[in-house]
Amino acid sequence: MVAENTPAEETKRQGFSLPLPSPLLWLVLLALAAAFSRHFVWLVEKGWHNEYYGHGFLIPVISAYLIYRRKELLATLPRERFGWGVPIILTGLALHLLAIVKDVNFVQGFALVLTILGLVVWLWGRNVAKDLIFPLAFLMFMVPMGRLLVDKFAQPMQLYGAAIAGGAAGFMGIPVHVEGTSMAIPDYTFEVAIPCSGLKSAIALTALGALYAYLLVGPLWKRWALFIASLPVALIANGVRLWLTIVLAASIGPKAAEGFFHELSGMFVFLIALVGLFGLGSLFGCSQIREDI
Repeated sequence: MVAENTPAEETKRQGFSLPLPSPLLWLVLLALAAAFSRHFVWLVEKGWHNEYYGHGFLIPVISAYLIYRRKELLATLPRERFGWGVPIILTGLALHLLAIVKDVNFVQGFALVLTILGLVVWLWGRNVAKDLIFPLAFLMFMVPMGRLLVDKFAQPMQLYGAAIAGGAAGFMGIPVHVEGTSMAIPDYTFEVAIPCSGLKSAIALTALGALYAYLLVGPLWKRWALFIASLPVALIANGVRLWLTIVLAASIGPKAAEGFFHELSGMFVFLIALVGLFGLGSLFGCSQIREDI
């Protein structure tokens, strides 16, 4: 007597396959590509050329890799058509049309992610969508919102950076006067401009913080805390950069602060923030990488 395979074993043996005829699947993908074609062109030609989103093209690559790494687990999950995916798809398409009418490109990006999520729910069901929720939600970080974020957060980050740097320099005994985004020491005044606000590093580190928290083994609340902490870590790291600028200007001279160090300071901020983020992970007891990724 030959034992029959269970549905899960049969699915795993065959691999993760689509519960749709291939022509229909391709039709869905082509329709999605056609609907968002203008947005794809904008992303490649302009969106990812934004100085704040040079990392944007990496996000879908990382998401695709995370999904690929879970293919064996996905093969064991029950799959079924789930009708609630349709309202999600329609909401995403409606948001996309509204964004086209209003000519707001970044909203089209969120509409695309929402539509993809709805398609996964509709085609493969709740179980698959639940398992893929992070790789799909991670796509949000590919959406360029440079101008919106600059308008909302650049000035507060400039002020915080100046306050952190000025306070640290004053604590060291350096005579510094902070007024708004301006820091003045004898014979030198440094203005914390928008490029020095740390916003670029904060955007990139927030995406990295989300990925890092997802990859770690640990309680969910600790990983959420680690992700949320990525933003203040970026702010503190930028404050350290500005503080070092004042220290160099006071001890060596303005040319030292505005020369080689200033050119590499952006990378310096990111490295400091990265070390801080990894340090928080160890402090939270979350230093082990998940084996299922």
